Amino acid sequence: MLFAAFVITSFAQTNTPVAAVNSFYRYDRSHSQNFSRANIEARKAWFSSDLYNLFRNEFKREDAYLKKNPGDKPYFEGLPFQPIDESCKAGRKMLHKALSVSHGTQNGRTATVIASFAFPKPCKQPDTTVYTLEMIKGKAGWLIDDVRYEDNRSLKGDLNRKDY
Repeated sequence: MLFAAFVITSFAQTNTPVAAVNSFYRYDRSHSQNFSRANIEARKAWFSSDLYNLFRNEFKREDAYLKKNPGDKPYFEGLPFQPIDESCKAGRKMLHKALSVSHGTQNGRTATVIASFAFPKPCKQPDTTVYTLEMIKGKAGWLIDDVRYEDNRSLKGDLNRKDY
């Protein structure tokens, strides 16, 4: 258990914003996408303290809401770091969206990184989805502080929403 914590922490300790995002998505895309405390805890090393605390608050809000409304679905049904997993058929193969990470901007201790999700060339249309990850430089390296979506929403905005 201690070894696993060390490995995850060392992945998050990166020298560039792009390296941090690549490290995060290597882990994120190979693990469960369920929105749960365990899955957020497993990714904690990549989050700013502000973002992590918003997730912790979200779980409290979710618990209280679902206690009062047991038949309802939670606000987040999956993790909010990549689009819903879709596939396209190319010949006999089902292909999933590939991830491409590129440098956005950098200004001192803040940066943006562009994460593009698109079907590979055998698919008829790339159907690209672009997220902008806002990063801050922490003591251990670059950390994800927010995610901006194509529709101008942001992860922090969703986590800070007034009504559940």
